[in-house]
Amino acid sequence: MSASTAVKAHVAILRQLTGWWQGWRHYRTAVAELDCCGPDGQESIAHDLGVSAPELHILAGKWPDSADLLNRRMEQLGLDATEMKRVEPQVIRDLQRVCTLCVIKRRCAHDLAGNPTDPVWQDYCANRMTLAALIAERTSNGKRTNQ
Repeated sequence: MSASTAVKAHVAILRQLTGWWQGWRHYRTAVAELDCCGPDGQESIAHDLGVSAPELHILAGKWPDSADLLNRRMEQLGLDATEMKRVEPQVIRDLQRVCTLCVIKRRCAHDLAGNPTDPVWQDYCANRMTLAALIAERTSNGKRTNQ
C-alpha cells in the first residue's frame, strides 16, 4: 500500500468517525432538550405534531436529514418537495415522519443508487400509497389545466 493510499484511507476513516460523532452529539443534544420539557411538555409537543411521545424521541434524534431518501425518491418520481412543503406541509411532514421511522433505509438507498426507476421500492415503502396519491393528484391537475 502506497503512502498516498494509506493517507486517503486514514482520511476516509476520520471522516466516518467525525460524522458518527456529530450524529451522536446531535442526537444527545436533541434528546436532552426534549427531556428538559418534562413528560407533560413532551406529550403536548407530540400531540401538536401528531405523533406519540416515543416517536417524538426518535424523530428528535434523527431530524432533519433522516428523510433524505424521501427527497431523492420524490425527485425521481417528478414530485417537487419544496413546492409540496409550501402547498401541503402536513403531507410532507407525515411522509418525512414515516421515512424517518423506516427500518428499511439500507434497501431503499441501494435501490435508489442502483436503479431508481425500478418499481420494486413499492413492495416495501410505507409511503408508497401517499406518493402514488400525490402523483395521481399532479396528473389530474395537469389534465384539468390542459383542457
